[in-house]
Amino acid sequence: MKHQTLAVSLLLSAMPLYAGELIYQPVNPSFGGNPLNGSYLLSKAQAQDTHEDPDAYSFDSLSETELFISDLRNSLVSDAITDAVDTSEPGRTSVIDSAQLRVEVVSNGNGGFSMQVLDRATGETTVINLGTSGNAF
Repeated sequence: MKHQTLAVSLLLSAMPLYAGELIYQPVNPSFGGNPLNGSYLLSKAQAQDTHEDPDAYSFDSLSETELFISDLRNSLVSDAITDAVDTSEPGRTSVIDSAQLRVEVVSNGNGGFSMQVLDRATGETTVINLGTSGNAF
């Protein structure tokens, strides 16, 4: 038995042993990893993310009527700005009145205009000036 143990231990000690350094290589590009891993890691993280922002705006929450009213308001404001921005008539005014807001758009005659928005609920007035005299925008 002693001879077998001695033979096995000599045999094992005679074999060359190979060992190398353990080298840490980061995967995440934020910590020195390969930058090509970034999009892969981001897509994996987004796929696992089940949290939803409770304050996030969702178009699904709007009804068809609300979307139509929003589009109509946008169209009215666009038309008022188009009417007011007339380089041939400085001082031309377009007004949009609603239950909550009064919007007044005044041309400065150089392609620019100023817009005064009155919030009827709070009485707060906001003035927006676009374009300067001499420069269109």
